[in-house]
Amino acid sequence: MQLPSQEAATPSTSPEHLRALVHSLPDLIIRQSIDGTYLDFVVSKAEELTASAESMRGVNIRELGLPPELTDTVLQSLKRAIEEGTVEVFEYELQVLRGLQHYESRIVRCGPNEAVCIIRNVTERKQAEKRLLAQEEELQRHRAHLEELVRQRTERLVQATRSLEERQAQLIQAEKMASLGQMAAGVAHEISSPVGYVLSNLGALNEYGAVLLPLLRLQQELLAASATGAPQEPVLERMRAQWEREDVKSILEDMPELLQESLVGARRIREIVQTLRLFAREDSREPQPADLNAELESTLKMVWNQLKYKCTVTRDFGTLPLLRCHPTQLAQVFTNLLINASQAIETQGAITLSTRHEQNAIVVRISDTGKGMTPEVRARLFTPFFTTKPREQGTGLGLSVSYSIIASHQGHIEVQSEPGQGTTFTIRLPVLPE
Repeated sequence: MQLPSQEAATPSTSPEHLRALVHSLPDLIIRQSIDGTYLDFVVSKAEELTASAESMRGVNIRELGLPPELTDTVLQSLKRAIEEGTVEVFEYELQVLRGLQHYESRIVRCGPNEAVCIIRNVTERKQAEKRLLAQEEELQRHRAHLEELVRQRTERLVQATRSLEERQAQLIQAEKMASLGQMAAGVAHEISSPVGYVLSNLGALNEYGAVLLPLLRLQQELLAASATGAPQEPVLERMRAQWEREDVKSILEDMPELLQESLVGARRIREIVQTLRLFAREDSREPQPADLNAELESTLKMVWNQLKYKCTVTRDFGTLPLLRCHPTQLAQVFTNLLINASQAIETQGAITLSTRHEQNAIVVRISDTGKGMTPEVRARLFTPFFTTKPREQGTGLGLSVSYSIIASHQGHIEVQSEPGQGTTFTIRLPVLPE
């Protein structure tokens, strides 16, 4: 390829330097006219040509037998580069002496009707891109496979978690029913006492009614006689006799007291039944705001018959925020701990309930002055089916279920106890933002 001479060329831009620079490039450089005739070549690798450079000089591209679409692309790119001054870049495949190769061609105008075509072999780059694409596709397949595995295992984990939650709910409900069974005798006694005096009062009121109804009928007769002008004295005499014979004055004095006692007894029965219903109901799946002081009071009413004969109960309730929780589950924990405290007191003792709001947590402490525990018992206290009680007094699930309930509320439960020194259970429940 002829380079223009320069009379005042500097050493760095002299024709010799430029020629050395051009010949050192790994690219095929072709000077070509606008009609596609090959004018000159700089060939670093002869195998990049479809024929020898000497045989191609002066030959038009149409005479080389190249693929028609490649010939058209070259001619159109030559025309645009020379007439519009653009740099035309395109890629193509071509069968040459060394086989099928990939090329990148850049065409730049270098005169009124000429252009320089710089052709670079990009076969290795294309092969690398192809390998990279294959690796990417393989990676995508592996990723899709891993994602499917994760999806399947997540689904199985969700199903297992749901099944575990259902079994835990069943276990909690079963333990709740067991607690109700333990409390049945006490609850029956709590109900039988008000039922007894309500029935007794109703019996007396029924008798009083039998006395008062004849008087009411005589009063009707008196009103009728007054309205018709008939004699009233005979009716009045009968009323006086009935009044004195049945001691109506005493009946009228006794009736308000009997009615009031009956109302108190009926309300007590209703309160016990409502407490039982609240305890026995299943919690909704969503947590609800609850006042733990009120829940402790309600639980005390439930188990009171088991406590009152041998325990004094002291309440030390602090001011608490509402806690989003499952109230009946926590009521079951309180029930288990209060029954345990009662059973730990052999003759006479005391139970203390305290609540505090400390460091964004609600702390509930239930202490008793019972017989306490050995370190060995404390170590196994929350183990399912572990119990030191006779079979008829427990299943060994109460404290393990209580532990699970507190854990499900993101809280924890601790026990402090020494033989002969009583026991304190401490429950910490975080007050979580809504």
